[in-house]
Amino acid sequence: MLRLAMKLYTVLLAVLVATAAADSVTDELEKNGLPVGLLPNSVKSYSISKDGVFTLSLDGPCYAKIDDQLAYYSQNITGKLKYGAISNLDGIETKQLFVWLPVTGIYVDVPATPYIYFEVGVLTKRLSLAVFETPIKCNGHHTETLPGVHIPSWVANVGGSRPRKALE
Repeated sequence: MLRLAMKLYTVLLAVLVATAAADSVTDELEKNGLPVGLLPNSVKSYSISKDGVFTLSLDGPCYAKIDDQLAYYSQNITGKLKYGAISNLDGIETKQLFVWLPVTGIYVDVPATPYIYFEVGVLTKRLSLAVFETPIKCNGHHTETLPGVHIPSWVANVGGSRPRKALE
């Protein structure tokens, strides 16, 4: 009986920790003027320093379809959060044509407009904020038949700063 009680306690504690981590992530995003649906619903743990540098862990890597775009979230995501923006982002990629490119930054206009911007490779992709009203639901596996070419972040980031050029 004691073993069963301990197992139930452990499961309950794990659920509470996962819920607290997910809640703190969405709270941080809202506090910084960003939509709660930027991250998957599978956040396991989360930490942020006073200067905004954050690390978060997901239950596992996942793929998600966002406004007809395929996105990949690695199990560990890092970046720097400030009001209206995430910079130095690592751990999120999007498929453009047949090539996977890292998302290196995310920002919204201040004052607010109905758009959010994603720095992808050398371009900036503009999407509607309405797409990110709720946390993203992940699929565990990439389901498209053409896997495309995967370019690691360290290769795509060679060359320093990028000009911003919005894609419609």
